[in-house]
Amino acid sequence: MRMKKWVLTMLMLTVLALSLSVGATAAPATSVHSIWSVKPIGIKDNGTSYPATKGNVIISWTNLPLNSGDSGFFNAKVYANNAEYEFRLVSFGSSTDDQIFGKFDIYKNSVLVASSIAGTAYGLSQPVNSYFKFYDTSQQWHVSAYITSRKDY
Repeated sequence: MRMKKWVLTMLMLTVLALSLSVGATAAPATSVHSIWSVKPIGIKDNGTSYPATKGNVIISWTNLPLNSGDSGFFNAKVYANNAEYEFRLVSFGSSTDDQIFGKFDIYKNSVLVASSIAGTAYGLSQPVNSYFKFYDTSQQWHVSAYITSRKDY
């Protein structure tokens, strides 16, 4: 009887130790993400592609249900074709860890050229030095850039 208790106690301690070590090393799921870029690649202006000369992009989004609701932010100010382009998320639709769906406004030299067009930013889960892209559903508007910094928590 004493041997059974000892074996049972050792078995329970082993299971407890394994479960604690697995829990301690597992990374928690992240739900808030943010990426930045100072290295734009290019844009597509109403169907015509141009290489970018400079620019900045900030994207922030949630992908797991939060008490306050999911949300997203996307702003890309990119220079190409001797013009300044700005892509703005104006209506958040939904998101995953890799994509944001919504409606975007696009400005060229501070003039609104495309209003509330449906589109997707994707490749957002990639590591630094990888790139992401935005395309509208008609594939007429596009912006892409290399990820130069990211924060996930």
